[in-house]
Formats: sequence, C-alpha cells, structure tokens
Amino acid sequence: MRTIFGRRRGSPVLTVGLLVGVGALGLGGAAWKYPGAVRSLLQRARGVEPRTVEQVLDSCGQKAELRFAPACRAAGIDWPPARVRLLAFKRERRLEVWVAGPEGPFVPAAAYPVLGASGGPGPKRRDGDGQVPEGMYGLSELNPNSGFHLAVRVNYPNQEDFSHAVVAPAQMGSDVMVHGGDVSTGCLAIGDPAIEDVFCLLAHVPVSGRDIWIAPVDFRREPGWMPGKEDPWVLAMYRRLAERLGREHAVKDATARR
Repeated sequence: MRTIFGRRRGSPVLTVGLLVGVGALGLGGAAWKYPGAVRSLLQRARGVEPRTVEQVLDSCGQKAELRFAPACRAAGIDWPPARVRLLAFKRERRLEVWVAGPEGPFVPAAAYPVLGASGGPGPKRRDGDGQVPEGMYGLSELNPNSGFHLAVRVNYPNQEDFSHAVVAPAQMGSDVMVHGGDVSTGCLAIGDPAIEDVFCLLAHVPVSGRDIWIAPVDFRREPGWMPGKEDPWVLAMYRRLAERLGREHAVKDATARR
C-alpha cells in the first residue's frame, strides 16, 4: 500500500513527511496538546487507521460511566440514560450536562468550562461570522476522528434559523461542533477530557434523545437580561429559552460538579 508520500506506511519518508506536516500546522513541540490534529494528519497520510465510536467507548467509556452514572442512580434513572441535554451559556463559558429517563424531569450530571469560543451574544447569521449559534438544536453526528480529538455535531441551522435567514442557505454556515481542545471559531471547545466524557455519554443515547440549548447568558440567573438592540425573532427566542430554562432546569438544581 502506497501513501501520499510515495512510500509504505511506517517508512522514513512518511515519518519525515508527517513531521513536516505537524510543523506546517504550527504545532511543533506543542503537538502533544492537540492529539486530534496530529491524528487527523496521520490518517490523511494513512499512518493511522480511523477510529470508530466503539473504539472510543472502549478507551473512555468506563470513565464516562463513573462520571455520570452516580447522578442517574441518585435520581432513579437507569444507566445509560434515555435522554441527554447540554446547556451552553456564552457569557458564563459553561456547559452543563443533564440526563433523564424516557419520561420525567432532567437532572444535572456534570458541568464543564468552555475553554474556547468566539463571537458574542446573538445568533449565527452567516458562514464565517465567528458566531456560536443560539437556540435549541439536536445533536446528530459523533465524530471520533475530529481534528479536535472528538466532536459532536450541533444541528445548525435549525428551522428557526432558516426562517429568519439573511443569506442563502448555502451561506449560513455549517459544521458547528462541541469538541475537544481549547481553541475554536464558531464552535464550543471544552477540552479533551471533557469531550471524552460527553462523547461517550451521547454514544449511549439515541439521536432522538440528544439535544443542546445554547443561550447568550444563563437566563436562570439573569431572567431579565435582554440586549439593547436585536431582531424581534431573536428577542422572542430569548424569552422562550428563559422560560424553559427556568421551568425545566431550575438554578436550584444546577449543582452539578465539575
């Protein structure tokens, strides 16, 4: 089998090519901080086979169970839970993980700092604007081969985004993720250990039971917060987020440990 560098896997030419590639990525001696980027480069060079979700579960699944199962047991929820909801708050740079059974309320299971995100309050409107979307989204694809270690796709744009689009659908942007690492543009970076936990938890849950709510601020703590100027549909979306956060994810319950 030949590689893109013209030699078999593991050859000196391949090794040199990979080292050059790592340098080109600007990683250098800091490559250990970004294993996902190095793995992606190796995969492109056919030096490492792509991972599967099952392989990630084999390596990280037990850690995730130790992290989340106690909250499930305390609430009488079977492991693994039937539903998982992530709550992301831009200003607070915080991601909360809530779990639930097939019926009944969500309970807090964990919380993580958001290490990297771009933009500010307000929804994502177009590709390249650097904004993290706001609203309620499904979580569809699990990517075990992300350049940011692991990643979970946010189903942006949703129907509300399409309804109020200011550009053509093809220009609205895509590939919004919750991922590892500590830098991001338009996504939420929560670090490699955290994304391992979240990824493995979500891998146990059907797609229909996974979603994320992204808000500009934690409306439970600032229920009256509203921007000075924004489109009416955005203000309506904020009011809806605030009402549902207060009703379904009350602050008194948001005591999840980091």
